[in-house]
Amino acid sequence: MSTRAADAASWAPLPPHVRAGGVALDDDAAAEQVLTGALQWLEAQVEWFAPGRWEEFLPRRPFRPGPLLELLGLLRILERAGVLSMNAPLTRHALDIAQETADEPDFGHGLRRADEFFPYHLNFIGLLELLGRPRAELRADCQALLTADAGGHTRAYKPVLNRIELRYFVDRGHFTAPSRLPDIGTLHRQSIAALDPDVLRLTESETYAFTHVLFYTTDFGHHRDVLRDGGSETRLHEAVRALLGLHLARGSLDLLAELLLCERVLDGGGGPGPLTNQAWNALARAQRPDGALPSPVHRPEVLAGLGGDKATAYLFGTCYHTTQAAALAAVAHLRASAAEVRTPRRTAPAEHLLPCADPEEIRHWARQVTTAAPTATAEARAAWSAHLDPLLALTVRQRDRAVLADLLHAAEHLGQSNRPLVRSAATLLGLWTQRPAPDRDLPRGGGPPAQG
Repeated sequence: MSTRAADAASWAPLPPHVRAGGVALDDDAAAEQVLTGALQWLEAQVEWFAPGRWEEFLPRRPFRPGPLLELLGLLRILERAGVLSMNAPLTRHALDIAQETADEPDFGHGLRRADEFFPYHLNFIGLLELLGRPRAELRADCQALLTADAGGHTRAYKPVLNRIELRYFVDRGHFTAPSRLPDIGTLHRQSIAALDPDVLRLTESETYAFTHVLFYTTDFGHHRDVLRDGGSETRLHEAVRALLGLHLARGSLDLLAELLLCERVLDGGGGPGPLTNQAWNALARAQRPDGALPSPVHRPEVLAGLGGDKATAYLFGTCYHTTQAAALAAVAHLRASAAEVRTPRRTAPAEHLLPCADPEEIRHWARQVTTAAPTATAEARAAWSAHLDPLLALTVRQRDRAVLADLLHAAEHLGQSNRPLVRSAATLLGLWTQRPAPDRDLPRGGGPPAQG
């Protein structure tokens, strides 16, 4: 096989929702559609959040009420944003399930083990109290274990994301933090988000860590003081928008939703980025008629072979996280959009759309840009320039030398050759051209869910 054929063969097949089709919606309309459908689906499927119901057809989770914990975090943000009241059917039913789960002996036994799931037990009890269902005895146990540093969860050798997570749960739940657990600003400065991540080479697990740091250190966009420390906001904007474009091109709905939320967390009402409209339309296009959004592990052909409760359980297990992540992003977007000065919303022109993760489509885009850039409008050049970083990051990860060479020519004609990320990609191409192409990365799994 030729080098070019081997490079092209490494690109993964794309899901159908990647390619644009039909009438594009404006950002707000797409986000509203996503949120409405997601909440309808979650309400219809709420029984499956009960650990016992889940385990009738799906493998037992290491932290049994993990999906339910995610739902509690979403409900807290929906209530704070005024989207759902405490009396809404979804909220009442979810809290009934959560209260029953916390009162089961198994939950208390797990909490008192103070093992790696202790922060999630603490978070569960903190959220129950915030949502009006306090469990006083379990809260006292949480505080006692936290004060005693049972399990060593606050120790400096623990991963910084784990300690950020714990600090966020402690502060939000109004627990008293032990002295050895640093404040959220100190922990943020040690995190992947503050240490100038290399978007050309971030793995999926590192990208999930990056998004979760931004969620927890800002309380899902509620405050941004930590991010202003050291002038890091500009670098974070650039990283988020490059990663957003990369996962938009791939059709990775989980990370696309999380990165849309990160974009809003950083913007603080500053308005959508150049790829926002296309990203929201991708989510709206991928949403099933019932309102669910499929996760990366969802396989329609598997679902088609199931029936009854088995089909419902499979659909729930492979859709609940992405659906909740999309709902979180939609709430943040609509809330920020409502606070902005209203200007006419425009959908992205077809000629300004980011190409999907197909090597020939990217090469075609790059050659068109190379030819048209010298006489293009400022608007077109700005749109193409916004596509460069995500396409470079995507192509570097694929180790496709021919596509990367075409992208670097496009960068030159856009006057972008001296940007650090472009120079880094050019250096890699030079090394790959001189020596045999490096081994492909092994496939990597998804990251942890956001404990909202």
